[in-house]
Amino acid sequence: MHASQPFRAGLVPSGKTAADAGMRDFWLHCDEVAALNVHRIEFNDTRTKVAEYFISRIPEFLDRMAGRKLRLAAVAQFSRMGERSALQETRAQHRLLGEFLAGVGGAYITHMIAPGAVLNESTDEDDYRRIDLKVWAEQANEVGRELFERWGIALAYHPEQREVSSGLYERFLAATDERFVRFLADTGHLAAGGADSVTVCKRYRSRLAAVHLKDFAPAPGSGVGIKAGSVPFGSGVVDLGKVVEELRVSNFSGLVMGESGGTNEQMHTYMKQTLGIAFD
Repeated sequence: MHASQPFRAGLVPSGKTAADAGMRDFWLHCDEVAALNVHRIEFNDTRTKVAEYFISRIPEFLDRMAGRKLRLAAVAQFSRMGERSALQETRAQHRLLGEFLAGVGGAYITHMIAPGAVLNESTDEDDYRRIDLKVWAEQANEVGRELFERWGIALAYHPEQREVSSGLYERFLAATDERFVRFLADTGHLAAGGADSVTVCKRYRSRLAAVHLKDFAPAPGSGVGIKAGSVPFGSGVVDLGKVVEELRVSNFSGLVMGESGGTNEQMHTYMKQTLGIAFD
């Protein structure tokens, strides 16, 4: 770790992975990242089911990652944590992820709430209005406590665009225990929701587990865009340089992951050459 860079850096591999090709696509993404001499990745497990596939084969997973000089730093998971009827399912899923991550040297689960019919980000703002905040916060505290106490894994809350624009993410963070529910600042979603990433990182510095570097460009003629993270680094409105500088000044020692900033190579080049980020 460099003196001027207290954090570790990696990539969330670019591109979508279909559920029916999860393992094949996962290893192709790993190969692309490894070829850039990047050693940490995060992957969305909601549909690819990497953790489920390897939970009983962790030594094999570690050997295959070691051959690529890679570490799985985290997995992302959309869940029904705001629904009391899904409590047992939610706990079981996060126990599996916690055990898997602890076994492979991971650090956190990127927690994303799925308020609609599909286990994903909803485009309907009404879905977010219908979330029972009390239930969601209670369950997040319980799940986060178990993850931390049993495996040392952080539950890192990642707000989507509409959670930011509505202020829901602030209410959720206020309602949860920062010891067990950490925060993941996604600069693209923050910008899409009208928030300033530097300000947010300062405000929640004490519970910041990781940062997703994304750029964002509003849809033509609108103040808030339709979807975050859809433009290559440097072509949107997010001042990524200021974000990285804030993380350095505040001595942030978590993970900084490039995501959705073009191809893996484009993200790596921009982070290394323009932002001065080292991948060790």
